[in-house]
Amino acid sequence: MITAGIHKGEVVWYNDRRGYGFVSIDGDEIFIHRSVLERFGLNFLHSGDELTMDIATNDDGPAIMEIHGIVRSMPDSLPIDTELRENEVRGVVKFFNPLKGYGFIEVEDDESKADVFIHSRTLQACGIRNIAEGQSLLLCISDDGKGPQATEVRIIANH
Repeated sequence: MITAGIHKGEVVWYNDRRGYGFVSIDGDEIFIHRSVLERFGLNFLHSGDELTMDIATNDDGPAIMEIHGIVRSMPDSLPIDTELRENEVRGVVKFFNPLKGYGFIEVEDDESKADVFIHSRTLQACGIRNIAEGQSLLLCISDDGKGPQATEVRIIANH
């Protein structure tokens, strides 16, 4: 039986359309509701994502009350490394809020060290649903006077 407190666990499955799923903690599967994700700033989970979370016990048993951290699982289909295309640079997601639809990428080889703005419309145009903090990317950047902004993005696996 899971006791109250902070635990680590792995997402077994999550249905973002229905807004719930289950997380495995020490062999027990604990229910997780969409509201817990939303408080943390997420709108979905993938099977295999590792969560650090606060568990409380209520009348129905143990329940996930708060997420404190997430390590995203990476699909096997993502390339470990990719040759840079013309005008591409490597970057790492510094921050991305899917609810607000924007974030910033820290470019590894940028001499100016300015963060690059990324909008969810750019991700969608590149066939990407979401990105997470610490994720490695290849991107093209433009600057129309408002600061550097990603115009194309490709996800690569962290190595």
